[in-house]
Amino acid sequence: MNARDMAEPPLLAAVRARDVETVRRLLAEGANPLLGDERERPLHAAARLGPPALVEALIAGGALEWQPDAAGRTPLDVARAASPREPEAVIALLDRSAIADRSFREAVGAIHNGDADGLARLIDAEPRLLRERILGPEAYRRAERHQYFLDPKLFWFVANNPNLVERMPANIVEVARVMIERGVDAADLDYTLGLTATSGPAREQGHQLPLLRVLLAAGAKPTRETLLTTAGHRELGALRALVEAGVPLSAPVAAALGENEALSAAVADASAQDVQAAFGLAVINGNVEAARIALDAGADVNAALVVHAHSTALHQAAQDDNAQLITLLLARGARTGVRDTIWNATPLDWANYNGRAVARSLLERV
Repeated sequence: MNARDMAEPPLLAAVRARDVETVRRLLAEGANPLLGDERERPLHAAARLGPPALVEALIAGGALEWQPDAAGRTPLDVARAASPREPEAVIALLDRSAIADRSFREAVGAIHNGDADGLARLIDAEPRLLRERILGPEAYRRAERHQYFLDPKLFWFVANNPNLVERMPANIVEVARVMIERGVDAADLDYTLGLTATSGPAREQGHQLPLLRVLLAAGAKPTRETLLTTAGHRELGALRALVEAGVPLSAPVAAALGENEALSAAVADASAQDVQAAFGLAVINGNVEAARIALDAGADVNAALVVHAHSTALHQAAQDDNAQLITLLLARGARTGVRDTIWNATPLDWANYNGRAVARSLLERV
């Protein structure tokens, strides 16, 4: 979904002019770094042109280094293909998979290769590898937007989330145990539990549930954010495993799983925040009756979605081509003209872009 080409946005114009100070001023005044024109977005232009200070300003101002342009290219793809000013520095800012510290680089390689013995030797030689963070560029730490896997710890890599290798090693559980036996911090166990529960590669390759069991046995505890994110990414197998391990069937969890009786009971005493989260997770997971229960309990039909906060429930229903859900949302007052904050598109734009014929037909009638 491309941004509307009404006129060249001032921020994009300043980037193309390589005017770093104006870019910083516009960002401070609230300019949206995600919106460009039909050709490119501000970070893509900065990646194409340089200098590094321009890229840094946009990242710190909230630009998304993973956001594709109309051709499906990330800013890193653009930088590698173009000749920006100081190309190596620009690429270093955008390549978040790069690890400068040699010891960390070798340890991550051992995890990805399933070299449990080699990993054990590396950690025994340098115990700091389990304690210190792998620091990336400072610009990302200045950004106020939520970022996962920011300045990661070594243990986080066992989840392969983000997806850094095509195939996880068959012995990834053994690899995880090597680190657990050497003393992984409780906070890292908890965070890796969330990464594992939302890891598509781990699920697809049969590692998700075994890893979850090992983490839970080691004392990992699912946070509220872990539960919401797991449900928001439709990782319902992992969510059910956490419930079986003792996680309460709260309103958001019940809504995601389509446990409507439990949801009806839970919303009676749930906070407004949990009712809203239950509504969002019901929508994301296509549970129409659960969405209705949450709306009856006071959820706002037009609020930003939980987890996917750039969009609304009607955007999600249009993306999923869910006629029943679209009909319910429209009947409850869902606004059709709201634009998401990444693609600058309405629910109808989402339906058109993704070829959702049912959604398009329903939304065009409004």
